[in-house]
Amino acid sequence: MAGACATSGEVINIPDAYADPRFNQQVDKTTGYRTKSIVAVPVKDQKGNVIGVIQMMNKSKGPFDDYDIKMLRMLSQHCATFMKIVEGDSK
Repeated sequence: MAGACATSGEVINIPDAYADPRFNQQVDKTTGYRTKSIVAVPVKDQKGNVIGVIQMMNKSKGPFDDYDIKMLRMLSQHCATFMKIVEGDSK
């Protein structure tokens, strides 16, 4: 899902991972983990380019909602700012 989010630049919110054809169930089968819900939010730079993705899985109580997405978007903005600072220091 992170790849789909990075490619589209859009939030992906999946309340039932196994019902979404983009979800690779093989990873769960290999690890023994059970993915239930997924939300992925792009991290964008000031120009709107996707520079990363924040993804969360398996909210403890129900599917991810608009509040969760709002919080992740705010976190993604902080990540983008941090990346700009780090990249500036490395030049």
